[in-house]
Amino acid sequence: MADAFRDKDHILFFDLLKHLPESLNEEFRKKLQNLLKYEEGIRNAMIYPYSNGRIEAKNTHIKTLKRVSYGFKSFENMKIRIYMINHLIEVK
Repeated sequence: MADAFRDKDHILFFDLLKHLPESLNEEFRKKLQNLLKYEEGIRNAMIYPYSNGRIEAKNTHIKTLKRVSYGFKSFENMKIRIYMINHLIEVK
């Protein structure tokens, strides 16, 4: 099953989930079959190369900066700092 997931073979992956061996621990089998509830999302993640990881990282950086910079005298200074951290502007 790990090979099917690693190779992004969604057809084999879900086929293996639907036909788990009887010798498998019952609790573990239930946990694996819970993945079938999210089949559409998992299938899309395996098929398409898109991820929102970069956007989430930017949001985290901005939230951290916002928390750290509580007390900036102006919003403009905070905005400039966000641009500098993300290499959107250069300081000369």
